[in-house]
Amino acid sequence: MNKEENIMKGYKGIMDLDLNLVPRAFWKEAIEQHEQDIKDYNMEQEKLPERLRYSNTVLKAYNLHEKDRKATVKRHQEQYEEDTKMINKYNTQKK
Repeated sequence: MNKEENIMKGYKGIMDLDLNLVPRAFWKEAIEQHEQDIKDYNMEQEKLPERLRYSNTVLKAYNLHEKDRKATVKRHQEQYEEDTKMINKYNTQKK
């Protein structure tokens, strides 16, 4: 069995369950516990005011950081292209 097949996806505040780290004899129990953790997590989130829920706090910050990272990459790419044009222009004028 492929190692990646032994990973159960998490859910928002619950991390993935890597069954490769659990003895095979306990897989069923670990999977059941993982699923129960996700159910409990969802129940707890429903009890919180909307402004304090994971999707409105951590995910909001994560998405902001991701947008900032993409903008930074784009700015660097544009600067690189501009610098390359200037270097090429300089090199062609020297000849």
